[in-house]
Amino acid sequence: MTKYTFTFERTDEGKFREVLSRLDESEYNVLEDVHLAPHKEGDDLRYVDRQMIIEMEPEAALTFRLGMKQVKIRRERTEEELAEEQEINDRHTVKVTVHVPMGQPTP
Repeated sequence: MTKYTFTFERTDEGKFREVLSRLDESEYNVLEDVHLAPHKEGDDLRYVDRQMIIEMEPEAALTFRLGMKQVKIRRERTEEELAEEQEINDRHTVKVTVHVPMGQPTP
């Protein structure tokens, strides 16, 4: 089984639980029940998205993609996958360093 983080709007919790109820309980394992998604200090908690972390098979996770319009599904990645993803991003990144002599205004 694979660990997935589901993120959805606060108003969609009922719909999320409805889709979850369609699955057989043997198909998934809830690791963290619905809680607030990471947010900035001072954000109004009434508008912060909700998250739930569930361990399940990829086919079961697809049920949420089909059953909900607005849901973000993030699969937990291994260190190798993260390194490979970072390598691809670095390949497509151009770094530019500009040196401006002291005392000259910048354009």
